[in-house]
Amino acid sequence: MSYYVFNSTLPIVRTEVDCFVRKLPLNHLCQKALLTPYFRQKLITRILNSIPNNHILIDQCHPFIDSDFFYIELATEKKLINEKIKQYFPEIMKEYHEFINDPCEFMGEQKKDKVENLSWWLRFETTHPISTYYFGPFESFAEAAENSQGYLENLINENAQEIAYDIEFTNPQNLTMINDIDDLQKENEFMFKELWEKEIENKYYQNLFFNSPDIRFILNDDFQIQAVNNRGLKKFNISLDKLENSYFTSLIVPNDVEKFLTLTQKLREENTEQIDSFFSLKLSSSFNQSSVDVSVNISKILDSDNHIDGWDLSFHDITDVQKNMDYLYYQSRYDCLTNLPNRLSLLEFLENILKEAEKNHSNKFAVLYLDIDKFKLINDTFGHQVGDEVLVFFAKRLVTCVRNFDHVARLSGDEFMIVLSHIHSVQEATECANRIQQVLSTCFKINEVKVKVKVSIGIVIGDIKSSKVSDLLSRADMAMYKAKFSDQLFSIYHC
Repeated sequence: MSYYVFNSTLPIVRTEVDCFVRKLPLNHLCQKALLTPYFRQKLITRILNSIPNNHILIDQCHPFIDSDFFYIELATEKKLINEKIKQYFPEIMKEYHEFINDPCEFMGEQKKDKVENLSWWLRFETTHPISTYYFGPFESFAEAAENSQGYLENLINENAQEIAYDIEFTNPQNLTMINDIDDLQKENEFMFKELWEKEIENKYYQNLFFNSPDIRFILNDDFQIQAVNNRGLKKFNISLDKLENSYFTSLIVPNDVEKFLTLTQKLREENTEQIDSFFSLKLSSSFNQSSVDVSVNISKILDSDNHIDGWDLSFHDITDVQKNMDYLYYQSRYDCLTNLPNRLSLLEFLENILKEAEKNHSNKFAVLYLDIDKFKLINDTFGHQVGDEVLVFFAKRLVTCVRNFDHVARLSGDEFMIVLSHIHSVQEATECANRIQQVLSTCFKINEVKVKVKVSIGIVIGDIKSSKVSDLLSRADMAMYKAKFSDQLFSIYHC
């Protein structure tokens, strides 16, 4: 098996120079300079000579897929190359100015005839007859491209065979030249070499795409899937023909679709090629009912006119990370014994209630502070294991006394708190206290042991004036102790 040493930095430089050219105004002098092969190659050479060049070994026995579709961002190398383009571009432009102002002095007297009156020309090569034809001149590259089809049809009508053409910024000495067979052979060898290098470049980029450890998608501008790499197909356990041309949004869970569309709209409106900030989505496949949490890197694919032609999406699987984060979040905000929200979760809920109260002055809520009477006696009599079971059963009964949008939390030990949101009167809070008393009227049966539980409840009615969470908690605590010492079910704090 034979191998080929490939300079992987060269195609990146070429691509970045092409992107730089496309961003320049059409027919601008700077664009003409870099569309001239001599000056374009000079810029590329200077960049390559000033940065590290990466080389890889590629076997030449595998077929290539002829496509310019794939571009894999190599962030660090790309950034360095762009810095060098900005550094050397002024030097190239200075030389180009010297060239167009005095080409004889720039290139030497002996090349005077060759550099005068440079214009855009169409250059056609035919193998039968073995000839070169120039058509032009044209004022711009675009004008030459627009007229190329007409001249091509004329040559076909004249029975010319194996026609190839290019657009050159030049000054041809003859409009028609009969080529020497040896010269033609050399030119064919050169063209074949360029094609071979392009195929190697394509294979390199496609290998990066298809074998990337991350999930990769290529979409058109309407978000239809055009390509998926091996990692993506394996993750969703699906073949490309089932995904191809389907809409990518169908793979996003409904709650995240709006997030994705907002992100792409931001990219459309801003003069940037990609979003660098952290962004995550949950993807789901209806084909195998699997789902995956991913971090997202999204880049625009631009056409020759700098318009959006598609989207390059790179996803890193963070499913395990997300599970760990969800677990840690749950551990930080829920009581491990009763599975009720803990103090931290309660404080966050109260803060949100207060913020809502500021927006809606008529919104009222109630805070109920509960303490199990003589709970220490239960622990001392039956043991802590029974005491824990009592807390678990107690928590389950409390949840049945409130609405699904209210909040029941365990603060610590035998202390619990209920927040009733969106109430209209004090009566709703007292009715809740009575429901609690009713559900506790039945004993808890734990390991053949019957335990009777009684509570003391402190009630505070909150509104826009109750602007601090700490005030609510301290007032509810005072009301609860008042109820306990007066041997009442509940006591209401009055400001």
